[in-house]
Amino acid sequence: MKKIMNSLLMAALVCGLSLGVTSCKDSDDDNNKSEEEQAKLAEEEQERENNRFAILSQLTDLDEVGDSTYTIENYLALTDYKPTIGTADENEPTTRIVSTNTMEAAADRFADLVEVEIDSTTASYTWEDEKMGSMTYRKVNDGTAWAEVEVRVKQVRGLEKIIYRSPAQGDNNSKFEGRAYYRFGDVVCDNTDESKGRYWVCVRPPFGPEGKEKSHWVCIDKLGSGNIKKHTTNDGNMMWWMPTGLGEDKEHMQNLAEKLYAMLYPEQWENNIKDKNIKKLRMFNDFDRLNVRYHNRYFWERVCKQWDKNQLWEKVFHTSKDNLKAQLNRGGLKLLHTGYSWQWWLTETLGGWNCSLYEATFTNGTGKECNMHQATYKTVKKKMKTSNNNYIKLDCRDMTKVNNYKAFFGDTNLRWCIRHDTYSKVKISLGPSYKDIYTYYRNLYNSDLDRLYNDPEETMANEVDLDVIKR
Repeated sequence: MKKIMNSLLMAALVCGLSLGVTSCKDSDDDNNKSEEEQAKLAEEEQERENNRFAILSQLTDLDEVGDSTYTIENYLALTDYKPTIGTADENEPTTRIVSTNTMEAAADRFADLVEVEIDSTTASYTWEDEKMGSMTYRKVNDGTAWAEVEVRVKQVRGLEKIIYRSPAQGDNNSKFEGRAYYRFGDVVCDNTDESKGRYWVCVRPPFGPEGKEKSHWVCIDKLGSGNIKKHTTNDGNMMWWMPTGLGEDKEHMQNLAEKLYAMLYPEQWENNIKDKNIKKLRMFNDFDRLNVRYHNRYFWERVCKQWDKNQLWEKVFHTSKDNLKAQLNRGGLKLLHTGYSWQWWLTETLGGWNCSLYEATFTNGTGKECNMHQATYKTVKKKMKTSNNNYIKLDCRDMTKVNNYKAFFGDTNLRWCIRHDTYSKVKISLGPSYKDIYTYYRNLYNSDLDRLYNDPEETMANEVDLDVIKR
């Protein structure tokens, strides 16, 4: 996994303080604008800054720059970020392959990367940014790929092309043999001392039949100092703790929601996947629905029982299984992503007390939106100082306490701040910095990991209640 805290500390600087720099500009253009116009421009610039960081964090591992000092001024000036999106093409080192099984998923992945509206019918689209460069998406029609992206981002000079294609369209290198070390629902802790560490959940494992070589992880545990920005009133009588540097990954937020539904409602999840009358229903973004036998209801039942046994609901979500289930049915899975926007340096009349958080909500719909595929994204804005000069409380250091954010959102729905990470190894664990808390295969085979070289298996009904089986 990436070294999380360093990159998120940089994000805290970028997302939390960049407006302070903007507000200090003393150009002729700014002087000719009204305060209201300057405030609007500053807010728009912060949105662009958030988007820039989100894009860069998806293209590269921000820690790979080395010993460079991250500051507000130089994070976009650096030009030696190493590309980590997808996997490197063996013949073209500046090309990265993103294993993608459908045209729809290819379009969605680029759309999510740069926050634009395109779909599988889009022939081409060019994204441009004055501080970063450009990326041009083109649909491919010759069967060698779904789409290609020409990349001209000056911060990542080692990346010139992204190719979205399935293993069958390429050289099948991603279709590794046997089983991966991690599966859906595996849990690790990023510190061997569990009382201090944070829990990460695998929401999309490597899987040979799908051509997936990386595992994707999310953490919804309490935020550390690198993900918190503190604001204080001038008199020091009121303090706020804002989430920052969380990043945005729509695909794997969606995967978390679907994974939870599959664990809590395994039979219904499988029935929906097998229902031929439900058109365009995704299975973990672009998994082949014919491969549901490898992730059938009995697999999910077994994972759920192990989460029950190991009290993982409480460790991961800091609430009970029943409370989580009730939240999904009442208000959906609510995740705070990206960070925050607050022009705290402006006067009150110009909106200086207006604070925004970014929220994704996943609920169980019908048709292609069943299995928690009904997603909404919104910006929640609140004036942090009321008309009678009281303050709105917001403390995102500990989202397990609803009272920390109830006044901001105006309801008692449970919410979690989400962070993302990726691991590129298939057959081995994350390493000494992470402790396996629960893994499907280690639990199933009592640490006999030689079986990872067997073919992927289908979980049987009579295996659900067993702690260890022999196969």
